[in-house]
Amino acid sequence: MIEAKIESWGLKRVERYLPITQSIFSTINDKRLCQLCVALSFFIGFITTFFIVSFEIYLELLGENWLALDNLLKLAFVNLIFIGLELFLLFEVGFITTAILINRASEKYQFCDKMKASLVRAVMELSEPVENIHGIKPYKKFSKFRYIKVALYTGKDILSNFVIKAILQKSISRSSVRVYIPLVSTLITGFWDAWVQQKALSEVRLRISARVYVLNQLAELEAKEMSQAYITALLRLIAVRQSYKQECDVNLEYFYDQLNKSKPCCLTELESVDLLLDSVDALTAEEKSELIGMTEYLFYFRRSPTRNEKDLLCKLGVLQASKTNPLLC
Repeated sequence: MIEAKIESWGLKRVERYLPITQSIFSTINDKRLCQLCVALSFFIGFITTFFIVSFEIYLELLGENWLALDNLLKLAFVNLIFIGLELFLLFEVGFITTAILINRASEKYQFCDKMKASLVRAVMELSEPVENIHGIKPYKKFSKFRYIKVALYTGKDILSNFVIKAILQKSISRSSVRVYIPLVSTLITGFWDAWVQQKALSEVRLRISARVYVLNQLAELEAKEMSQAYITALLRLIAVRQSYKQECDVNLEYFYDQLNKSKPCCLTELESVDLLLDSVDALTAEEKSELIGMTEYLFYFRRSPTRNEKDLLCKLGVLQASKTNPLLC
């Protein structure tokens, strides 16, 4: 419920910026634009944390009274204000960048509301809806270790600040210098804000590139004759790829829906790798070559394939996966 409200707010912000950002930064390519936004995110994290830390140092310099209740309340209030401002500005940078990227893609392609919502979730780092697509279970290959990664990722700022401050406290002997150790938080927070923004915007770019790829593939497939065996293999490929994704993917869902509408095919056990391999073996050499070429792109609908996905790629004939994501080149 809370995530849905946050997503709705984010979607409204992006839609608000769509008409405003139609012609700005037109001379800068997508990659460069995202790099500038990442740099701005570092500055936002740095400057907001600087004000918080400066106030904390000011209170410490007051002497013994800095731990008084009224001072602690003031510190809590300052933290609340500036952390809230930091998050708001970071989201705004992400929303504006997402709006610019949508406008650029919209010159040739139209994105539905579901796609825009997916981009908002990407930039806000919200989880995708937990729903089965055509009976496919995207979380089937979900790694248990991912929960540990999520926990570490969530607490990265606090953990890194604690560790580095502890090291500096041990390393610096002069008490007059120690009071300024909290200033290191400005760099740490700036770094993490920039890193998170880079990660989020990279996902936005990836989802847009994936949708463009799907639309182009659908146009090519519509214009040519396809055997039933090829359609079956392709549908199974999309379904299996979704089951390995570990989250619902709006582009894979769209690809499957549109292909199945234009070339209806009734299939069972969509997630079966064995049935997928059998359907690929039934193709002609030309069809198999074309499908293998498409396979690698579909598996790069995430930034980099997991070990399980790489194993499956090998089974499907992709012997050496690209080291860089072809959708982000």
